[in-house]
Amino acid sequence: MFDHSVSNPNFYGREQVMNLLSEALLPSKTRVISSQNTGLRQFSLCGLGGIGKTEIAQEFASTFKDEFDAIFWVTSDETAKLDIRFQQISVQLGLEAVSESKSNVVSRELVKGWLSKPWRDFSNETELQPGSKSLSEASWLLIFDNADDPYLLTDYWPQGNGSVLITSRDPLAKSIFSMRTSGIDLESLSDIDGASLLLRLTDNEDGDDAEGGAQELAVRIAQVLGGIPLAISQMAGIIRRQDLTLREFLDLYNDPYEHANLHGMKFDSITQSYPHTIATAWAIEKLRPKPRRLLESIIFFDPDNIKEDLLIELSTDLFSARKDEYRKVRTELLQTSLIRRNKQNNEISVHRLVQDAVRAKLDDATIRSIFGRFVCLLWANWPSAMPKPSRAPEYPQPKANNKRLEVGRWPLCAALYPHVLKLHQLWPSIGDLPDTIKIQFSALLNDAAW
Repeated sequence: MFDHSVSNPNFYGREQVMNLLSEALLPSKTRVISSQNTGLRQFSLCGLGGIGKTEIAQEFASTFKDEFDAIFWVTSDETAKLDIRFQQISVQLGLEAVSESKSNVVSRELVKGWLSKPWRDFSNETELQPGSKSLSEASWLLIFDNADDPYLLTDYWPQGNGSVLITSRDPLAKSIFSMRTSGIDLESLSDIDGASLLLRLTDNEDGDDAEGGAQELAVRIAQVLGGIPLAISQMAGIIRRQDLTLREFLDLYNDPYEHANLHGMKFDSITQSYPHTIATAWAIEKLRPKPRRLLESIIFFDPDNIKEDLLIELSTDLFSARKDEYRKVRTELLQTSLIRRNKQNNEISVHRLVQDAVRAKLDDATIRSIFGRFVCLLWANWPSAMPKPSRAPEYPQPKANNKRLEVGRWPLCAALYPHVLKLHQLWPSIGDLPDTIKIQFSALLNDAAW
């Protein structure tokens, strides 16, 4: 009953995640159903597209397939796919014949009924995994894959004593069907694990590179790819397909003219069934205009610890958004895991590779426009050390002047300083800008460097 049971020989790392899944989802060895042993075991893998959620779910199901009598894999990004899969499961379980499977609602309720009482007799016993002791002791694992809108699962959510694993971009999936949070937000691979995966996929596990230093180069590539398994896999495919050394690839990736093309290529070494490239995995082009414009502006922030006050001010400038409108925009980006939020500090973070991919899609005029707007934003919020001018200048001034000796300005300067450094790094790649923006940027750099 499980059609994703082929083990992936290139699956690497994630031991801690696999341990968490085992603790949360594996059934009791005795498989005894009692009033003291009721309730679903559930766990959600959440995170950015391409972070490896589906591959981990496949590896878990393959590794522990003998621990379950039945494993059901349900693609869950659309209601139609949920309906079709539940009809198939109903037929596979022998709950109805193919000729009788006419109603999506009937099939769905039949499957949910069996899941709530898996000891119910049905005719197609051969569909159970080998080793099942009896129908009354059947254990099952239900995998809702790509449930990026977890509310779609409401009508399909089972009851009983089985195990449910969800993969979703929406962090809400960890708590929507549970009184407590049950799941994790997947992190990127470490530099070492990312490098090891790259060397394995490029058939370079012994560290033998034409120019030497393969391990060091692999670590650097894993870093620029942000430790995202999909990115590492697809770039490894390009390295092999184009017969590149690691040094040649790194030089190619750092070339701004080649960068966007690399993100769109489809040479995948590890997830051949995965339909996306790096350029399409995050579905940036499907975002509504306001969330997309805000995300495009975030590419100029340092990716860590972005104060939401700045984003609210930026949203007001972009599309005259009130705070409630900003929250709607933020919610859409959070649901796709394109950004993360630290509620305690009112801060947003974004993955570096997301910034990279978004910037690669923008034309030069748009980049200059966003860069100029961001310079104005930082300059307006920087508590300037420069004295207040004796006469009104032709260009905008910061909110506070003559603050050089005030210690109280330092925390705000420290919060803004990483974003100033980010702009300084990007400056050489930006085309000609208006003189007012150049003056503001020069003043900002001067004050930040003091």
